[in-house]
Amino acid sequence: MYQKKLVLLLIIIVSFFNAALFSKEYELLDKILVTVEKDVVTKSEVKKELLMKYPNISLSQIPKNDLEKIEKEILNFLIEKKLILQYAASIELIPSEQEIDLVVQNIINQNKFTIEELEKELIRGNSNILEFRELMRYQLAVQKIKDREIMPYVNISEFEIDSEQKKEKDNVNTEYKISHILIKSDNSNKKEILKEIFESLNKDNFSELAEKYSDGPNAESNGDLGWNKLTDLPEIFIEFIKNAQVGEVSEIIESSNGAHLLKLEEIKNKNENKKIFVKQFKFQQILLKKNYISTDEEQEKKLDNFKNLIIDGLDFNEAVKLYSEDQTQINPKNLDWVNYENLLPEFRNQLDNYPEKKLIGPFKTDLGWHLIKVYDFRNNDISDDASRRLTKITLARKKTELRYIDWLDALEKNSSIKFIKND
Repeated sequence: MYQKKLVLLLIIIVSFFNAALFSKEYELLDKILVTVEKDVVTKSEVKKELLMKYPNISLSQIPKNDLEKIEKEILNFLIEKKLILQYAASIELIPSEQEIDLVVQNIINQNKFTIEELEKELIRGNSNILEFRELMRYQLAVQKIKDREIMPYVNISEFEIDSEQKKEKDNVNTEYKISHILIKSDNSNKKEILKEIFESLNKDNFSELAEKYSDGPNAESNGDLGWNKLTDLPEIFIEFIKNAQVGEVSEIIESSNGAHLLKLEEIKNKNENKKIFVKQFKFQQILLKKNYISTDEEQEKKLDNFKNLIIDGLDFNEAVKLYSEDQTQINPKNLDWVNYENLLPEFRNQLDNYPEKKLIGPFKTDLGWHLIKVYDFRNNDISDDASRRLTKITLARKKTELRYIDWLDALEKNSSIKFIKND
């Protein structure tokens, strides 16, 4: 009886597979298209990416040539993605789950929706939260590789920073409202007219003089050239306009057409650097470092005693030499300026008492107990330094992006990538 049941079961299984094998509707569940080092790219992965790329369009509606081109682009992306993740894993740069959590949370916060709403949006786009997290893992890995493997080896010269800042200053979005007087070369009274103009010219009557004397096409509209970007102006006008103050009138600008006078009336969309000020202090400290022998009460009491000695006449610098466990700044004439924002919170809170108090403390931080004397304070304008640092970072990122393309090309050439022919 048992043998009969076993035979029957085998017949059913064989019949099922034979039916499936010869059915016209039978199709392989998946095909390997490419092997990428230790990983593979499958047909289903390409199709999945296609459905996410076009969630609201039937693939049958896309022309065959276009579909093949898109599939090739997706295949290249998947190869790159698998190479990057394998390389990142080999040098221990794979983003952690906690890092991905933070990115996802930032996306949620920026878009002001919940995790449930994000999941619904992903489902509408033929994706899900797990696939979304995997995409974030890849993008973070790319950024980590750029930051560690490429950017540290990018050099930016001072000349490059100067050139870039000049471009920023000559921002193409800036527009200038200009008035214009032209006395043509063939005007027989050119010299006399220019003399009359300069004798009567002041900052308020340029438009009247333009209407009266100008040979230019805008004379009837008081010489108004309207709003112009630097790129729209004749080259001979640019140097004056980009350096002029509003209301300023140019010297005579000669051209083959005649003599020009310009007045800068207004500027809009001007690229101006905002002033950045930082609070900076010069101070010395007596530090008693945190230890396991003295209690907080004992260390605070010691500093109180030192403070009383200083109030009674002991030079603070001498007290530093005698008592401080921090001897890095023992000469008050060579003190460095210290940025307020770079200090520990406890330090910042105490320095807020300056200038009412110049001898401040004792107070406690994670380093130990401190007594400080403030020698000087300033609000320092670091706009230029900050601007140059930002420009340097921007240039470095641009160069990094260019070098990443070459880096990725080299990675692909040195990796085992095999395309599988499927009959």
